[in-house]
Amino acid sequence: MSARAAIRRIHRRGDGRGQGLVEFALVIPMFLLMLFGVVDMGRVIWAFDSLSNAAREGARYASVHGAADVTICPTGPNLGATPATGCPTWTPDSKEPTRIQTRSFLVAPGSSVTVYVCYYTTTHCSLNADEANATNGRGEFVTVTVTSRVDLITGSLLGHSGFNISGSSTVIVNN
Repeated sequence: MSARAAIRRIHRRGDGRGQGLVEFALVIPMFLLMLFGVVDMGRVIWAFDSLSNAAREGARYASVHGAADVTICPTGPNLGATPATGCPTWTPDSKEPTRIQTRSFLVAPGSSVTVYVCYYTTTHCSLNADEANATNGRGEFVTVTVTSRVDLITGSLLGHSGFNISGSSTVIVNN
């Protein structure tokens, strides 16, 4: 092989030396965007699952602790004016024990968590508005709804700042 051919071969090999670096520079932003997007969606799903579980546990707590003659710390509307001993959050018409119990089950809730509790007998209620004359008596229904906001890491890049999510559960009061 001549010296000229060897020099041509060296020049051909040297033409692609920066190619890998350029490809890496082009691919890495898309890869990182997809990676953080998957992490963001995982966080949203995790928060939704956490809110749903907390609402389910809160509704169960409200169902079991509905009547003052069954439990020391009742919860719900129309409980009367006698404060319960040993229940620091109890007040007449108090749903706060249910809210506290619901919040205790939140694992990855996001921000701005709000817990709504409402009681009804025949028609559906919403947020904290109980049906007229609803009590926490046996056979009535209680709905616990938990809302939150999950902010996204990649939101500023994609123009979407986050998701408002909620979990809800309705059970029959069985005490």
